[in-house]
Order: sequence, then structure tokens, then C-alpha cells
Amino acid sequence: MTYKFKGEVIRLSQQDYDRWEAVYENIPNLQAYLFSRDAWLSREAKNDQKKRWFLSTAAYLARLDAKFARENTRDEQGRRIDADGHPIFQTQP
Repeated sequence: MTYKFKGEVIRLSQQDYDRWEAVYENIPNLQAYLFSRDAWLSREAKNDQKKRWFLSTAAYLARLDAKFARENTRDEQGRRIDADGHPIFQTQP
């Protein structure tokens, strides 16, 4: 089988990778987070966690996607807004 992403633990087919890329659209660099997750799974995870890598990685990516979605919420003018819907302004130095 040919893999689009092949790490030490994580192996994703083209179909699975494309699906995750579409579903987790708020993650800026999916491949970087997959490499990071794969490194954690291969070095620090217990064997039972390694066996369930697909579900645990999907849950991990879902949490990351939600975090990035919250941080990048924008109003109709394209300005970043906080949880209350107020624009976030950055002061100039």
C-alpha cells in the first residue's frame, strides 16, 4: 500500500490524509502536527496507545482544530475577534 504520510507509527493513505486535511481545515500545517504526533507516539506512548493511534490522533487533531478555529475567528470585515465578538486590536510599538 502507498501512504501519503508514513511515520514510525502513523500511516495514512491518500484517502485518509485528504479526508483529515478537509475536516481539520483550521490547522495551518497538518503535516507538521502529524510528524509531532508521530514522534510522541513512537517515543513516549505506551503500546496500547500506539495500537489505537488512529482514533487518538483524530481526537488530538480535533482538539487542535477547535483551538485554531477559536483563535482565528474573524468578523465580517476580516478582523480577528475574541470570544465575545469584540475586535482584537494590536497596538503598535
